Amino acid sequence: MQLREFLNEKGLDELSMIAISWTEGRYGDPSPARLNRMVREFHPGIKVISETPDIVKAFSPLVYVPANFILDRKGKLVYGDGNREYLDKEDVERLIKGL
Repeated sequence: MQLREFLNEKGLDELSMIAISWTEGRYGDPSPARLNRMVREFHPGIKVISETPDIVKAFSPLVYVPANFILDRKGKLVYGDGNREYLDKEDVERLIKGL
């Protein structure tokens, strides 16, 4: 869990994470409680938001879950296209350096 390792070492001052809940219904009954419990186990600082038409539009076409996107402080996309790509801790550090 490279993102968990990064968050534990660097903290939320360096990186904010958001989990978007839009595919859980595809794999079983949607359960906000189950999703929040899973996210808390990964890292308690991750915020969970639910799917909306605006969220779908902003992140489409989403091909794989999970997908990684990095946005700067103004909300501009600086990394990610909805495809699955492995990011290790060093990749995350390199991508957010200077944001």
